[in-house]
Amino acid sequence: MNHRPIRIRGAEYPVLERFRIGGRTYLAIEKLGSAGRQAFKVFDTSAKTLRVLHVLTNSPGVFERVRLLQRLTRGDNEILQIIECQSQDDRVWVVLPWVDGFNLRSVLTGIREHKKQRIAAPEAVRLAKGVAHALSHLHKRKQIIHGDIKPANLILTKRTSLVLIDYGNAWAIERTTSRSSGDGVSAVYAAPEFLRGESAVDFRADVFSLGVVLYELLTGKIPYDGHGGKLGLLPSTVQSGSRLVPASEISPERAHVANRIWLQIDRLLARSLAIEASKRFETTSEWLDAWNDALAEIHQAKRKSKQTNFAVRFLDWIESRFK
Repeated sequence: MNHRPIRIRGAEYPVLERFRIGGRTYLAIEKLGSAGRQAFKVFDTSAKTLRVLHVLTNSPGVFERVRLLQRLTRGDNEILQIIECQSQDDRVWVVLPWVDGFNLRSVLTGIREHKKQRIAAPEAVRLAKGVAHALSHLHKRKQIIHGDIKPANLILTKRTSLVLIDYGNAWAIERTTSRSSGDGVSAVYAAPEFLRGESAVDFRADVFSLGVVLYELLTGKIPYDGHGGKLGLLPSTVQSGSRLVPASEISPERAHVANRIWLQIDRLLARSLAIEASKRFETTSEWLDAWNDALAEIHQAKRKSKQTNFAVRFLDWIESRFK
């Protein structure tokens, strides 16, 4: 069926499909890639705003799982709040906000290929810590694993926060342990145990993935000589020869950030990026403590910098008055 184009914010968009969900009409204006699922950028004709619509297969328990995610993520700015979910026939329709901002994948590509301005190391830690805090709610309350943390699933908003725009494998009721290349998992960001298809995969898989994202933000590189999580699939001889180079050694900002801050960042990443899950953090609380330690050093450095700047300005003022 042909649909008339629609004007949004002064631009004209073709209407691909028309959906009627929960008493509202949504006009699809763009198809979105989403881990083997149907997803669309849509215009909510009632609210007069843009949304994202995910179409999930209504296998047993999926609708209840989505409702659970809706409750758990309420109030978290770093994970999108589910606005609407409806079960119709063999589909579950899920409506999420549309987030204005920049896809982190494109941001990193711009820095690497076009020499665009980098995200400062302290700011990168702050941004990633917000995602860690939001994920911890899923981990601690219902042992839900996201399973697909990667730059393509993160938006850098104009409010200077990172927002997860997809629930990854958390949508599913049963986490399947074999993953194909088309289901949304990018191997370098995925934890080794996830790629190996192990059955006992827990929150530490997300710890690893977010660690890769932070490492790339700080250095422009993927850890373990570009292998990331795939290192865990390689022969032991390759693993033993591939060293996790501390971010402090190769970051373009290594000389502009205090050593005590790098110390905390390197400690956080060393444990987050351990190839064996047992060598990562034992609890979500311990993981968050490591993030807080890094941020505490960053905040302390900022306070000292402000005090030093004030002292310098005061001395300059004294000198100018009594020359």
